[in-house]
Amino acid sequence: MSDKNLLSMFQAVAARIDKRAFDHVTSESVITELGIDSLSMMQIVGEMETELGVMIPDEDLVELKTVGDLVKKIEARL
Repeated sequence: MSDKNLLSMFQAVAARIDKRAFDHVTSESVITELGIDSLSMMQIVGEMETELGVMIPDEDLVELKTVGDLVKKIEARL
């Protein structure tokens, strides 16, 4: 799956969980600046893991700063 597809998936899942649009999100978007709290982020990651059939260790999640960081972690597991 390409970076673009994973980014689109992030936008869709984030919008569903946080009940607002994330169309402006890019790979360089800093997660904390998007107004996504840690609980919502865990839900977003969990849904993406389920949909893609991957598992990202919790210790890897604390390293995430940007949406691109998450995309790279997921790509490494696909």
